[in-house]
Amino acid sequence: MKFFLLFILFTFHYLQANSFNIHMPQKIKSQLCQKLSDDECINDNQLQYKNYFKLNNDKLLLFFNTFNKNALYPNGSLNVPVIIDINGKWQVVNSFINDEIQAIVHDPHNGIWLHTVSSRKNGYSSLYYSKNGKRWKKLKLPSIRTFQTLQLCFQNNEVILTFQRVENDNVKAWITSYANALSAEPTWRLMEKKELYQKVCQKTSAYNNAWILKSNKNSKNILFRHKYKKISISFPKKSFSTKQKIFKTTSIPKSFSSPIVKAPRVIISTSKAHQDVYSIQLGTFNYKTSLPLIYQEFARLKNGLITKEIHNANTTQYKVFLEKFRDIHEAKIRLGELRSEYSNSKIITGAFVTKLP
Repeated sequence: MKFFLLFILFTFHYLQANSFNIHMPQKIKSQLCQKLSDDECINDNQLQYKNYFKLNNDKLLLFFNTFNKNALYPNGSLNVPVIIDINGKWQVVNSFINDEIQAIVHDPHNGIWLHTVSSRKNGYSSLYYSKNGKRWKKLKLPSIRTFQTLQLCFQNNEVILTFQRVENDNVKAWITSYANALSAEPTWRLMEKKELYQKVCQKTSAYNNAWILKSNKNSKNILFRHKYKKISISFPKKSFSTKQKIFKTTSIPKSFSSPIVKAPRVIISTSKAHQDVYSIQLGTFNYKTSLPLIYQEFARLKNGLITKEIHNANTTQYKVFLEKFRDIHEAKIRLGELRSEYSNSKIITGAFVTKLP
C-alpha cells in the first residue's frame, strides 16, 4: 500500500511537471486595448473575450472586444482577432471585425467566412472572408439583407446566402460563383423558391486541430485543453490592464482614436442639461485651399462634415470634424469603424475624438 501511494504521488507530480499552461501575455492585452480603445483597459473599460474558431495545425482564432456598462453600446461594435499556436505564441491581427459575430465557418476551399449582425442597425448583416485568419476582407452582399438569420451554403464552386425573417418565416436566397463572391463587385442572383429545396451544402472543418473548449458561458475564465497533449490555454473572460488610472469626472483625456463612420448622425443624451459635444477631428489646416481635398475624400459623408475657423493672433486655422456625439464611447466606436472602412486613409489614421469647439 505504501508503494502504491508513492506511485500515485510520483505520477501526480510527473504529470504536473509535464503540463504546459499558456496564459495571455500582458503585452498582448495592452495591444488589444490600444487597438480597441486607444488606451489601457481601465476603470469601466474592460477587455472581453467573445468568440473562437479552430484553424489548421492546432491554431486557435480568438476574438476580443471592449465592454463598458456605462457606454451607449456596452459591447461596442468592434472585434479584434488574435491567433494562438500550440507553442504559446500570440499574434494580434491587424484587422477589425464590425458588429456582433454570429457564425464562423470553413468552406471546402479552406477559406474562412464570418457573419456579423449590427445591434444598431436593426439586424443589418455583414460578411467577412479570410484565407488564414490574418487578413480579412469585407464582402459585398445583396442590397436587401435586414433579416434575422443568415445561412451560408457552399455547393461545388458556388456560394448560396439564405436570409430568413423569424417573425413571418420569410426566406430569400441569393447565389453566385465562389470567385465572384470574393470580387469587389459580385453579381448575386435571387433564387427561385423551388431551387431552395435542391441545394446540398458541403461542410468542412479545420484539420489537425485538437483543442477543446472546457469552460461554459457562465465561467469567469476561458479554458481550452488539448485532446492529445498536456497543454492548456487560459485567460479571464473579462479583464483590466495591470495599471489602473483614475480620471476625475470633470476631466477628459485629450485625444482618443477608435471606430469608423458609415453615415452621419447625432447622438443626444438628455441626462444633463448642458453636456459636452464630441466629434472626430479629421485634421487642422493652415490654408482654406486645402479643404476641398478632404471634402472630396469624404464626399459620401459630407452631411456630417463640420468646419471650424480658429483665430489665433494674426493667423487663422481651419479644423475639420466629422459628426457630433453626446457619448464619447459612441464617438470612439464610430472612429474605429472608419479605420476599418478607410484602412488606407492617412487622414483617418491620424484622426481622434475630441470636444467640438
